[in-house]
Amino acid sequence: MKKMILIVLIAISFAFNASAQKASTTTLSAGDTVVNTAAVSKVIPVLTAGYEGAVVFANVTKISGTVGGTVQLFGSLDGTNYVQIGADQTATNTAGTKSYAFYVTAPVPVYLKVTHTGTGTMSSSITVSYVYRKHD
Repeated sequence: MKKMILIVLIAISFAFNASAQKASTTTLSAGDTVVNTAAVSKVIPVLTAGYEGAVVFANVTKISGTVGGTVQLFGSLDGTNYVQIGADQTATNTAGTKSYAFYVTAPVPVYLKVTHTGTGTMSSSITVSYVYRKHD
């Protein structure tokens, strides 16, 4: 009887499929450097249905000067008309890289775009990491 219960428990444990969330990172390309008061945007690839949330990290790396400005997240249904999601985050002078987080809850827009607008005399680069949370 104990063996039968053990076999049933093992069979049930194999019936459930667990999967971890995986972070994706946009790659650097021409135009990823913010100089002085310029703005650089990174668009996250098209989302398909079935996501209940997303976490987006904008990683700003100081190249020179006093890094400042704002980091913003925008959402769009068509990839052309964007609306800001959440509040501006203030980029501050720091050595190395500083991350700014945005949390998006359902409904998640089809397109997400992170924009870093500089201020003053500065130079920085931006990369974006993100994780989607699927519906159970």
